[in-house]
This record gives sequence, C-alpha cells and structure tokens, in this order.
Amino acid sequence: MKWIKEPIPLTGYYEQMLALDKREAALLARILQKPLKELRKRLERLDDIHESGEATERQENRRCETEEKVSLLEHFIAISPNK
Repeated sequence: MKWIKEPIPLTGYYEQMLALDKREAALLARILQKPLKELRKRLERLDDIHESGEATERQENRRCETEEKVSLLEHFIAISPNK
C-alpha cells in the first residue's frame, strides 16, 4: 500500500490516492463482503418502505445514501482481483 500523488492536467493541482497491490485489494474486498451484505439488507428494508408509499423524507434520504454505498462497494469488489 502506498500513497501516489498525480497531477491533474491543466489545473496545477495534484490528486492523492492510495494504491493497493493485488493481494491487498483482494483482502479488502473479502473484508467488505459483510458490510455489503448488511447494507443490502438495510436497502431492501428501505425500498419496501418506499414502495409502500409510507417513507418519510429522512427515510428517502437514507435510502439514496445506502443505495450509493451499496453501488460503490459492489463496484470495488467487482474490480478487485479474485484470490
């Protein structure tokens, strides 16, 4: 694991990112499986409330946030090498 500093073209700014090797990415993907499962369960419950038409604004906001988190974790796990 190492920090990388990349220039952003035409801005004069740099972007920092954390680089993982294949082993670290696979380990992290495996660790994230449980939180992903819990988030999917929460999203399913919030979707049920939404579909029934009884969701409050707060529940709708939470549903959108949870949907984004699930999507991000699924994407990370999908691009991680299987080991």
